[in-house]
Amino acid sequence: MAGHFNFNFGAADPLLGVSTDYVSQFKDIEQQQLLLEQKKKQLAELAQKAQSEGEGKAASQTPIWDEVDTLTANMTESEFAELQNSEEYKMSSGKLMEFVGALQLKAIRPIVEQSPEGRKILENHLATIKVLKNTASKRVEEELSTFKEYTEKYSHLTYEDYLKTKKKEKK
Repeated sequence: MAGHFNFNFGAADPLLGVSTDYVSQFKDIEQQQLLLEQKKKQLAELAQKAQSEGEGKAASQTPIWDEVDTLTANMTESEFAELQNSEEYKMSSGKLMEFVGALQLKAIRPIVEQSPEGRKILENHLATIKVLKNTASKRVEEELSTFKEYTEKYSHLTYEDYLKTKKKEKK
């Protein structure tokens, strides 16, 4: 049957060998979608309220954005393509998108942490960072110790020759 998939929701993942509870993952995703939809409705209501309150006012709440939109909307495709090829535009747009992304992340963080699946993933991420931080700290300490030994005892060699000597000593 074309387009028909049979998902075995209780089965182990053949690649990871781990049993995955897809049903609860789907429920968590649906819950997150509902939360996002609620937030979206709230934002739309706030925007509508602000618009209705601001109808008597001539000033826009986002005059700079409005001007950006007007300028880019009135460009020809060729002009817009030229704009997008500009290194200055790429840097400026990149900074703006980075800032917007940071604000979006700030807004979505509570939603992720409050959902069971999001919290689980976040806790795993935290544990991973802690382990990797310790590994990185040990590696940096070893490198500093090695360099200190080089400068104190073996500075007559190049650092590369010193490292080769150290390798031979370990064997």
